Amino acid sequence: MKYKLLYLLIAASIITCTSAPKSLPGGIPEGTWNYDLTVNSVKAGKAIFSNSVSDNNYVVKTEMYLNIGTIENKSVYIITETKDFKPVKLEEYHTITDNSSGKVQEIKKIATFEGANVTLQAGNSKSKFKIEGDFIIDGNYFMGKLIENQFKQGTIVKAHIYEPSVELDTPILSVAEIKGYSSVNVGNKSMKLLHLKLKIENLKSIDMYLNEQGVTEMMVLNMLNNKFVMERVE
Repeated sequence: MKYKLLYLLIAASIITCTSAPKSLPGGIPEGTWNYDLTVNSVKAGKAIFSNSVSDNNYVVKTEMYLNIGTIENKSVYIITETKDFKPVKLEEYHTITDNSSGKVQEIKKIATFEGANVTLQAGNSKSKFKIEGDFIIDGNYFMGKLIENQFKQGTIVKAHIYEPSVELDTPILSVAEIKGYSSVNVGNKSMKLLHLKLKIENLKSIDMYLNEQGVTEMMVLNMLNNKFVMERVE
């Protein structure tokens, strides 16, 4: 379970440059991007992130491969939302392998949405419930709102995110803020990137650094006294 939660809390998204980008993202980026993952400065795996449009919906997919000791964890997290960021479907697939014993555990969780009504399938268990108030799933909502505000420094966007692995039927508050431009090193490149800070209740804080196209070049997550870093690779 702890490896599954670790994945979920990480999950969530090139030219050498030392001056501010010449332009800001004009739209939500589509494509596939690869990242190296380190945990407390130790390389621990990799991630693949993609954003696409299918049947007039956004589909955001994250694949993560994480190794901690004898444990290998492959996780796939798929979010489907409408073009105006209404939840359609949330899927989680996890394969946890203990190489010391050969034990393999499969975990699957799928939530489908009809307005505020949620059907959650977790293993062989199915539940239905209604969520009060507005909520989103962790897709492109924040990027869309920040584009609307032209990424003006100091812009703050708030929303409640539905995350069943944290709260089964109660969305959690998330706050995104544009901090301005920051100089950071991504691999061996010095880059001037747009700094977006995301806070999710008291669970975690995430610093994301975006290029001119709105693609995340680096993400730094602080959680439970641990530091997770994802850096984009070619």
